[in-house]
Amino acid sequence: MKIDKVMDRVTHTVFALFLVVWLSVAGIIVWGTWRFISHYGFLSPILSSRWNPLAGQFGLWPFILGSLTVTVLAVVIAFPGSLALSVLGSRILQGIWRRYFVRLLMVFVSVPSVLYGWWGLIVIVPWVRRLSGTSGYGMLSASVVLGLMILPTFSILSLEAIRQVPESYVEGSVGLGATEDQTLWRIILPAARPRLVQAALIAVARGLGETIAVQMVIGGQIGGPGLLHPAATLTTQLLTDLPFLPPGVPGHDVLDFMAFDLMVLMTIIVWLQMRIGSWRYE
Repeated sequence: MKIDKVMDRVTHTVFALFLVVWLSVAGIIVWGTWRFISHYGFLSPILSSRWNPLAGQFGLWPFILGSLTVTVLAVVIAFPGSLALSVLGSRILQGIWRRYFVRLLMVFVSVPSVLYGWWGLIVIVPWVRRLSGTSGYGMLSASVVLGLMILPTFSILSLEAIRQVPESYVEGSVGLGATEDQTLWRIILPAARPRLVQAALIAVARGLGETIAVQMVIGGQIGGPGLLHPAATLTTQLLTDLPFLPPGVPGHDVLDFMAFDLMVLMTIIVWLQMRIGSWRYE
């Protein structure tokens, strides 16, 4: 009984500590965002493309567009492979092979992002350079690296989504004379659609928050006219400018505003995931 009380106090203490830390981080970001908005407005920096903090120009549109483009393209690149791997792990492999397959995916999930960035730097960037005649750095290279990086997580979530489909659906389809392929495309995947969409949203959130791997291959410059030119995202620009705009320096508040934009995007993704999670099998 005494141990239960101790564990209960520990649990409440950890939760309170987490809440205090989270609120302090959010408070700092919101306070800096408010100071920035009070001087420069809300929509004007978002819609502007001019970025020169030393001159008071804080156009964030290239970074927002870069974040959205790289993330969406990475999910598009990762989706076919993740769907194939999820079908392999949930419907084809059995027993010990399935367990080893899932463990292998978990190994790739745990690989540090800097290693994916290093692989992109020595493989993808030279490959894009040879094909396009450009420097090789840009949103295309970043999307390929990020797509490979989110592929294991996307695959595991998709695998679990397919495994959650009631087996009675499959048995009923087969019992009516449908082939395995017909059952997969017309019964299993449509029934798993809500959870597959949730998996895609989690992959989007993972992509939006990635920094190091993207920074290593995107070029770190204001977005050029296409996928093959050096660009930047909200996270990579935060990493680039933080040493030059530390707290207390004029212009630091724009970094809080960029962090606030990321928080808003993540909140929208979480809201969508919760809404989709309420869907039922049809």
